[in-house]
Amino acid sequence: MEGYATRYSPAVLAVSRALVDTFGLIATFGGIGVVVNVIVIYIFIQVRGEHQQNEQYRAERQQRFGS
Repeated sequence: MEGYATRYSPAVLAVSRALVDTFGLIATFGGIGVVVNVIVIYIFIQVRGEHQQNEQYRAERQQRFGS
């Protein structure tokens, strides 16, 4: 049985290698983008929740002390 490299021309192997590299880069940087977006959304939700808690605290404090 002949080896993989002897059955296909160098151009096919180069295109195949380029496709694998391109797909790997897309998967890597796409995955990083997804992770970053999830972190940003998490931070946004945390900030919004904290803002709501602060508003509730101020409203309760204003009712108690009338300031």
